[in-house]
Amino acid sequence: MAQALGISPQYGFSTGPVHSCPICRLPHELLGHIFRLAQRHQLGELEDDDDDSDYSTVKTQPVEVVVSQVNLYFRDIALGTRVLWRHINLGQNDSVEKLRMYLARSGPRVPLHLRLDLTRGIAALTEKLDLVFEQLDRWQRFTIHSKIETSDVPVISRLYDASAPLLEQLGLCVDDVDSENLKSVRRADSEQILTQGCPRLTVLRLRGLSMHFFRPPIPNITTLYLEQTRGLFIGYEGFKDLLTAAPALAHLSIFDAIIDEGADTWPTDSVSCIPVPNLISLRLSIPGTLQHVFSDILISISAPRLEYLVLRDVGETHLDKFWQLPGVAHKFPALHSLTFLEFDIRETDRLVMICGALPGITEFTCASSTSYAPTLLLIMAGKSPTSVENLWPNLCTLNMTLDIEDLGIAKAAVERRLGSGHLLKTLRLSRDVFDYADEEEEETLEWLGGNLVIEPFLAIARWPPGSDYDPDDTWFTN
Repeated sequence: MAQALGISPQYGFSTGPVHSCPICRLPHELLGHIFRLAQRHQLGELEDDDDDSDYSTVKTQPVEVVVSQVNLYFRDIALGTRVLWRHINLGQNDSVEKLRMYLARSGPRVPLHLRLDLTRGIAALTEKLDLVFEQLDRWQRFTIHSKIETSDVPVISRLYDASAPLLEQLGLCVDDVDSENLKSVRRADSEQILTQGCPRLTVLRLRGLSMHFFRPPIPNITTLYLEQTRGLFIGYEGFKDLLTAAPALAHLSIFDAIIDEGADTWPTDSVSCIPVPNLISLRLSIPGTLQHVFSDILISISAPRLEYLVLRDVGETHLDKFWQLPGVAHKFPALHSLTFLEFDIRETDRLVMICGALPGITEFTCASSTSYAPTLLLIMAGKSPTSVENLWPNLCTLNMTLDIEDLGIAKAAVERRLGSGHLLKTLRLSRDVFDYADEEEEETLEWLGGNLVIEPFLAIARWPPGSDYDPDDTWFTN
């Protein structure tokens, strides 16, 4: 970052003349904007394909601290750019003095982005929490990671009868609740915290026990993460109630088995009985053994506007119930993007059936830590026992992890699509294919580049589509 700003990566404060530094001749407003861009880059909000850049200076010091220690000119601008100080992280090694400094430098009106990591012991915790919660009216983004909510030092319980007028994003990751708290938590209420209102809240992450005991009002929620990390299940009815209470829901991410094996069942007559009329994107990962829940959820929701579907770790047979549903090809008429993460349907006949159930796909992603050729590619290349012409005829974009030895299969698939008149437009392959191609493989890449756009497949697209980097979005990206 220091190199990008054109300054020396020094932490000693300089009082020398600013005219010796060309960047110091920039106007205050422009330099403040550069500082904010550098901070966004450090926070991961700006995507950058250059993996070789050296940002070692910002890995140890936040941008706002670095630029405030360069010289008087930089310091004046850094301290005068209050939004630089809105990002507050509170963890084991963060002092009360640092917290007070950030709160003071951000000013009385700048909305705050707070992250609390209470998973390890923190000195003076009550004093720090008091300072944070005194600013509740300024919270814009708030995330907490906690091993346990206790009655001795309540944290999220402070939000019971509270309001957060500016709060837009809330992440509650709570592993456990102590026995004393269990006597008083609002277990049965649909709205348990922030009952006095959070009208701007649109992004909500409920991880662990928070989805049971610390739910805020959700009528305006557009992005919802349900992440079950403990053996406590909300059940089918709880799941249905939760989704129908969020009529604006556009993006839903589920890492949850929903039902307790042996103690609960999924209704057999639940076809399209959970209306999510505004749902645009859906991610599913079902931990444990209840893999049939993949099909159950897809069958039960009514989502006519669904465009993006991401599935992770699906067993070979666990979508059978879904694709066998009568009229399934018309269930998601707007769906055009499908992603398989850490799995593939290896049986070609079964994959053909799935393609028939989701006929409108224009972009397919198959990403796995193993780089064998995806079954779809084998079918497209005519190298599988099942030969199907024009599978997904509208397919334009194909992203996949692929071993360089299988590059010829990719070429054969593209050739067949060209011959049928159903052209692929974009092909993204593992970066190793480009980095380690020999002369023959370079010729294949050159041929591919002459017939479509070919690029390295660097990472799974951020979710929801077009969103900022989310450091807590780990269940589908790791």
